[in-house]
Amino acid sequence: MAMEDEAPDVSDYYTDAQSFRSLRKRKSQLDSNNRLEHTSSKQNNVVELLLVVLQSKTDRVYSPIFIDNCLKKCIGPYKACAPLSNGNLIVTCSSAQHVKTLLSCTNLSDGDKTVEVETSSLKPVGAKGDIYNVPLEISTDELVEGLVGQKVTFVKRFRFKCKEYSEFRDSKSVFLQFSTADLPAEVKLGYLLFRVKQFIPKPLRCFKCNRFGHVASHCRGRERCSNCGGEHKYSECNADTAKCPNCGGNHSANDQICPRYQRETEILKLNLNQNCRMLTHAKS
Repeated sequence: MAMEDEAPDVSDYYTDAQSFRSLRKRKSQLDSNNRLEHTSSKQNNVVELLLVVLQSKTDRVYSPIFIDNCLKKCIGPYKACAPLSNGNLIVTCSSAQHVKTLLSCTNLSDGDKTVEVETSSLKPVGAKGDIYNVPLEISTDELVEGLVGQKVTFVKRFRFKCKEYSEFRDSKSVFLQFSTADLPAEVKLGYLLFRVKQFIPKPLRCFKCNRFGHVASHCRGRERCSNCGGEHKYSECNADTAKCPNCGGNHSANDQICPRYQRETEILKLNLNQNCRMLTHAKS
C-alpha cells in the first residue's frame, strides 16, 4: 500500500463544468436559517462521470469553437468540456462507448485543421475521512502498517500550532483517504476501533478581501482587514474590537461562528453528499 508524505491540497481537485455550475446554483437553496432546502430524489441519485482528458502535443492555443466541432464529429453530443489549470481539457462523455472512441483517438480534425492529442481517463478520488483521539504514541509508520487491508491509500496526522511554545505539534486527529467512494463506518488500529467521520475541507477564503470563493492572486477587491474589516492589512490593525468584514459580527473573518463561514461549509457538505466527484489534475 503506497502512502504519501503530505496531505492532498483541496485546490488540486476539480469537478467537471456541469457539476460545478450545478453546485453554485445550490447556494440559492439555502434558506434564512442556513439550512438546505429539500431536493428531489432524482437530484440525489449518484451519477457516474465518464471523463477523458485531452492533451495537445503542440503549444498552440486552439479556438473553443474548433475543439467543440472536433469533439462533435468524433463522438457526437457530449455532456461538458472544461479546461484544467495546466491547459488540458476534461471532457464529460455521454456513454462508455464515447469514452472508448475518444481514448482511441490520436488526432481531432474539423475541415482542413487537425490537432494531434493524447488522451487519458480520470478516475474519481476515493472518500476522505477523519479519525480522532488517536494516541500520539502511534507513529506514522505504525498507522500505515495498522491500516493495511482496510482500503486506505493515504494517511496523515494533522498538526496544530501551539500558542504557548509557538511551534507546530502533532494532534490526535488523523486524515485518511480510501480507495473506494464509500466511507467505512470505522477502522481498526490494533485492538482499538475508531469511528470515521466525513472529511469536510475548510471553505476557500481570500487573504486580501477576506471574502469566500477565490484566492488573493485572483482577487479584484480592495484590501480588507480580517480582524476589523478596515481597508488595511491585518498586520497594521490597531482595533480593540473585532468586526467581521463579511457579516459585520463581533468576530474575525476566520471565526467558524460566522454565518457566511457556516454557509460555505454547508455548500461543501452538499457537494460531498451529492457525490460531485472530485478529480485529480491531469498529468502535464
